[in-house]
Amino acid sequence: MPKTKSKAVRLAGSHVITTCATVAAILLFVVLGSEVVPAALRGARLPDSASTLKVAFLLNIAIILFGWRRSKDLREALEDYEAAERLAQRNANTDPTTGLANRRELMRSLEDALAAPAGGIFLVLDLDHFKRVNDLHGHLAGDKVLLRVAEASKAAVPSDACCARTGGDEFAMLLPSSNEEAAEAVARQILEELSAPVLIEGAQIQVTASIGFSRLADCKNEEVVLRHSDVALYAAKRAGRNGFAWFDEELERELTDRLKLEEDIRNGIKAGEFVPFFQPLVDLNSREIIGFEALARWRSPDRGLVEAEAFIETAERNGLIGPLTLNVLEQALKEARAWPPHLKLAVNVSPVQFRDAMLAEHILKLLATTGFPASRLEIEITEGSLLEDRDQVLTIIRSLKNVGVSISLDDFGTGYASLAQVNRLPLDRIKIDKSFITTIVKSEQTAAIVSTIAGLGHNLDVPITAEGVESEQIRNALADFGCAEAQGWLFGRPISAEAVRNFLAMGSNDAAKTADNSPTPNSRRSSTSRRP
Repeated sequence: MPKTKSKAVRLAGSHVITTCATVAAILLFVVLGSEVVPAALRGARLPDSASTLKVAFLLNIAIILFGWRRSKDLREALEDYEAAERLAQRNANTDPTTGLANRRELMRSLEDALAAPAGGIFLVLDLDHFKRVNDLHGHLAGDKVLLRVAEASKAAVPSDACCARTGGDEFAMLLPSSNEEAAEAVARQILEELSAPVLIEGAQIQVTASIGFSRLADCKNEEVVLRHSDVALYAAKRAGRNGFAWFDEELERELTDRLKLEEDIRNGIKAGEFVPFFQPLVDLNSREIIGFEALARWRSPDRGLVEAEAFIETAERNGLIGPLTLNVLEQALKEARAWPPHLKLAVNVSPVQFRDAMLAEHILKLLATTGFPASRLEIEITEGSLLEDRDQVLTIIRSLKNVGVSISLDDFGTGYASLAQVNRLPLDRIKIDKSFITTIVKSEQTAAIVSTIAGLGHNLDVPITAEGVESEQIRNALADFGCAEAQGWLFGRPISAEAVRNFLAMGSNDAAKTADNSPTPNSRRSSTSRRP
């Protein structure tokens, strides 16, 4: 028996014994009083035996008073102990920040619901980007946001539902009904309530949430319920967040494949399976090769030769993009070190990598260890990088430029860069995204956009490079606009390091011929769309 229960039993037992003793003393008091009190009232002198009864009578009164007092103290102690026990029980099953049930209580309710024939629906809610609230406004503001989520959840669910905070910024609700329309109505009400900005700690804060549903009828135990809900939650986040999704078998298969891909990428980095392929950069006027852009490829023993667009997003999402890119960059620098000194090497850096304040130091260390001249390296950043910490991005760029590394703005026109932003960035080159280039001869509107970007480059004295050049017609149009450099299938597809060495050994400027005879990726899609 638990210690708390033993003490409660002891108190209760002592109270019963004391009460019984007090009752017995009262009964004795009545008996003795019938002998002693009448004689005392008559003023008669009591015999010696009666005197003994008188003493016993007086002692009995003392016992009654002591017993009553002791019984009262024990009763109060027992009540206090039971109240403390109830409070401890409530605290053990309640989240202290929100007042909702905690995970322990939720799992008990879920176990009961699975055993009942009525079924129900399990809902998991996770706040989107909640860490930003804590980082920008402090943990006190974060706790108030969590309290607001709790209030919105309690207001939306039926009174007999179990509403819990399971940890961090994650909540769960057990709805007793299997009505899917009612469950979706609950989700919509919560999302609508949270979407309204509120003033917390002097700041306007707006949060969104993602919700995953699972049906208890489809689950054998608590573990399956939680897995189904998490799969659905993940699907809601991938669909754009601020919404909800239901579990289905296809989602689980997709998640299994995704997890397998993540594990394969992780193992592939350790095994050195990610290698650079090189696509030529060409001077539009002379058609001479002026360098190569390094593009990551995955030589997987199970998947074959995989293009970057098949794994970059997963690597970015799971924090693997940093080691993957630096590994490929190191190989590319070692390879390019033996190229003729007039050839430059361009490498794309993911926006996610700019969250690492040590990014510039990592790149400079690779330059030092490989002996590759910084002046021949061009780092390409995408417009998405501008959405990261602006001061940190500028610090990283300036650190690289201070040692001679060139900076290129990649995929210009598809992201978030404004003319003012471009003007403030210390850029050495602007690359026009291939989505504009491939339609330049078919659309006057697209041609006007490219012409405007080229004019911007001339005004800023920044050279313009065009991606995705696949025909002579496009090349001629770009030359008319004044674009300086280009890359695309017209000049050569991405080729292996060995193919580049063979090509350079031939002393030819015709990269296309070598590219056609070299191993190519297993997809015909242009390879300039996704780079590490």
